[in-house]
Amino acid sequence: MAKKKKTKQSLASLKASASEKLDRYTSRTHAYAFNTYDQQGNVDAPLSPSDVLMANLLSLRLSALDVIPLFTDGDGPAQHLRKAMDQALFDLRGADHFESFEDLTGLEKAVESLATANRAALEVKGWTAVTVSKVLHRRRPHIVPLIDSRVYSFYGTKYPSEVRAALWEDLQANADWLTDLAATKQTPDGRKLSLLRLADILIWTPEREKELDVSRA
Repeated sequence: MAKKKKTKQSLASLKASASEKLDRYTSRTHAYAFNTYDQQGNVDAPLSPSDVLMANLLSLRLSALDVIPLFTDGDGPAQHLRKAMDQALFDLRGADHFESFEDLTGLEKAVESLATANRAALEVKGWTAVTVSKVLHRRRPHIVPLIDSRVYSFYGTKYPSEVRAALWEDLQANADWLTDLAATKQTPDGRKLSLLRLADILIWTPEREKELDVSRA
């Protein structure tokens, strides 16, 4: 029996509920991660252990065994991963916004160091492109897309490069209303809400109040 082809969805299908979802996710009275995770920290500093652990606010379960090896001396896979993530932070500091690239070729060239970090994660137990995205997005929310099981499912793929392509096309097609909606909110530390973060909020947040951020896959 042939496998059922996964369906690719669009942010346009979420437009009707988008404002309500954003209000709920960013509210200070709900148990979502916005008021904790979405504080950027020192944008110019290399990663610290606390930066990595902040990704647990998006329902990762990184333990001491996942974090401490990154910051020990050595030349193993964990140290290579930390160096790759630091390089991505450096390279992407002044990158254009994800949705502003004119074509996918230019976008993929700009995020080469992110792709390198994703590959390095495959060599470290407990780490994936999902983990990398949740660590790096907080520091580079304008260019590093968040990836999790719901994003993979929404775009009908399991590959980070295909998510980037689908998300770029989706943001291009829906830029007008997404930009207007993003402008209605600021992050807890007073920054503009990126379209990448908005897209993730809309894809992840349930239609009704029936689950908390701690259940995030």
